[in-house]
Amino acid sequence: MIKVFIDSDTDGKADGFHVFAEGFNAAMNLAFSKDGSLYVLCAWSLYALPDRDADGVCDEPELVLKLETNAGNPHGCWLGITFDEDGFMYLSRGNVGGDYYRIEGKDGSLVEGYGDGGNIVRAKTDGTELQEWATGFWNSMDLKFDHKGNLLLIDNDPDARGPNRLLRVVEGGDYGHKHMFGGSGRHPFQGWDGSFPGHLTYLSGTGEAPSGVIDVSGKGEHTLLISIWNENAIERHTILEDGEVEKSIFMSGGKDFRPVALDQDSDGNLFISDWMLVDYPNHGKGRIWRVSKLPIATQQPAESDPVADELTIERLLKSEDQFDRHMGEMWLAKNDKQQLAKTLTNSDDPALRLGGYLALRRMNSGNKRLIEYALADVDIEVRRLALLWAAESRDISLRPALDKVLSVGPVSPVLFNTYLAAVEMVNERFIEAYKKKKSTNSKKLPRELESGLLDNLARDKNLSAAVRAQAIKRLQAENVIDLLGSDQDAILLATINQVSSLQNHGVRNRLLGLALDGRQTSQVRAEALLALSKQILVHPEELVPLLQSRELNVANEAARTLKLHVGNSTVKNAFQKWVSVAGDKPEQAALEELAETALFGLSPEKPFGSKRPDSVESWVDQLNAGGDPLRGSRVFRSTQVMCTRCHAVDEGGTNLGPDLGGIAQSVTRAQIVRSILRPSDSFPPQYQAWNIY
Repeated sequence: MIKVFIDSDTDGKADGFHVFAEGFNAAMNLAFSKDGSLYVLCAWSLYALPDRDADGVCDEPELVLKLETNAGNPHGCWLGITFDEDGFMYLSRGNVGGDYYRIEGKDGSLVEGYGDGGNIVRAKTDGTELQEWATGFWNSMDLKFDHKGNLLLIDNDPDARGPNRLLRVVEGGDYGHKHMFGGSGRHPFQGWDGSFPGHLTYLSGTGEAPSGVIDVSGKGEHTLLISIWNENAIERHTILEDGEVEKSIFMSGGKDFRPVALDQDSDGNLFISDWMLVDYPNHGKGRIWRVSKLPIATQQPAESDPVADELTIERLLKSEDQFDRHMGEMWLAKNDKQQLAKTLTNSDDPALRLGGYLALRRMNSGNKRLIEYALADVDIEVRRLALLWAAESRDISLRPALDKVLSVGPVSPVLFNTYLAAVEMVNERFIEAYKKKKSTNSKKLPRELESGLLDNLARDKNLSAAVRAQAIKRLQAENVIDLLGSDQDAILLATINQVSSLQNHGVRNRLLGLALDGRQTSQVRAEALLALSKQILVHPEELVPLLQSRELNVANEAARTLKLHVGNSTVKNAFQKWVSVAGDKPEQAALEELAETALFGLSPEKPFGSKRPDSVESWVDQLNAGGDPLRGSRVFRSTQVMCTRCHAVDEGGTNLGPDLGGIAQSVTRAQIVRSILRPSDSFPPQYQAWNIY
């Protein structure tokens, strides 16, 4: 039902209402076109609502476009609508839960997809000239143009990979989310933060569950308001000249303030729809608020694309700005500059090669030879793109070429993960299942590696140690014990980590030998000691001499392991010696603290307890000086703090709690410290534990 509210006495409060139109299923948004026509966007359909006789009641809703899909969640379907100055409308769609979808324009133009993220489609207001404008969203709740002609969108919600996003949307933009790869945002083909080649980043992170956006810029400023449904607030985001964004709270309320939609009248009054309750079903208790006379953003014409020549294109593709690079790629594709793009792929500059390949992929010039050339490029980013390109091609004959990415240049962990993801998709079972897209949810497509692939990679001496180590990390511990004899640190470190949980006499002796072997690097010895902390040690006193090691990481890890064996008299005496002859060297502080914790536990009588920070703020101050990431990684993986019981980082750990691999991109250092010191203070709802009696 669509209601018209009337303030006949102009006292700022509605006196009553009448029904303008009704009978809609899952109405999500409404907006006026530039000619004054009203449109209502429902989850699966768009209607024009003409009132030709001007009696204040819609004559008859007219179906303009229909979203055909099996997706049943309205939040995953059509959500936002806005209009530009040239007679086009823009509709934002959620991720349809990974199902196939189809939209046909009135003139037969077609947009369809499967397994992609949410997108924005553009069409004339009569439903003709339909085209996909941008993609890669989760649930694109609202979109509007700002006064500079930029199309802005708020994206809610990336599940385990924050933050929610305020986005500047451009034609052809890919903003990183594909629902067939799951909701964590950690899949190697995802680029939620613009980190995958060709994906675009966000303007600003928002609070949880952003729902509406509007430009309220006054003279000389660029200010947006964003309603944050789950945080009972409206945020102010001010975009500065250098592109940075300053955030503050514009208004907030109690737990029953749930702001959703934002709009202004011609006098600048801001109207806010308030869902009020946390309940999703319709409850009839919503409200509308008015905030008097904010600035009205004056619309400026959007900047046109520059006329480009070869030198301009090269400058754009080499720019540090992702949107400049995207502009260059789009100019090549829209002008069908295939020959120029192919020339760029032969450049000595990897940025130009990447730009050329991105444009050729967009032009559907994905012949097998081009993809093979890209797979054999020495640049990691070109190879990452090529792996996605190969996966998208679903051409099984490309499978042998995928292996080139592991031997033609450096291989990072991210590239290795991307290689495995491509192998899963350039696979006959996956390709056959994909053909049934109209009846199969994309999240259920089979993804599997060939039998023996990882073992072959781990033992292939023609591959670098870094590549072999990545394969070892994914193998069963029993299958890699023999690699404890490797003379390559990368292989040795990966193997130690894999076998650490095996209660095996032979493994235990090998680990002990590595820890005591002064010829090994300190990192290998420290990792061996961490692994020994997970073993049953019959003679822990064998490790006591390592407390005096000149290699601080070895001594530190020995102390952490021996803490578990303070009942052994030799170990206890060694710790007591540390406590009694404490020095004043900063590097000794960690050992002293480990020793006192082993001897005194949580007792307030610990002699050095006062050296520890006693508040979140003081911890943050101390940590500003930096630390040792490798030592921190060992603490994270230790059995004493048990972080990996719930969390994962870089393939290690479990998924009971959120994956922390990208945590620094979502929250501040102070927030991380607070979560460590007070882990129960804040839990996302999906990770809350419940006891059922």
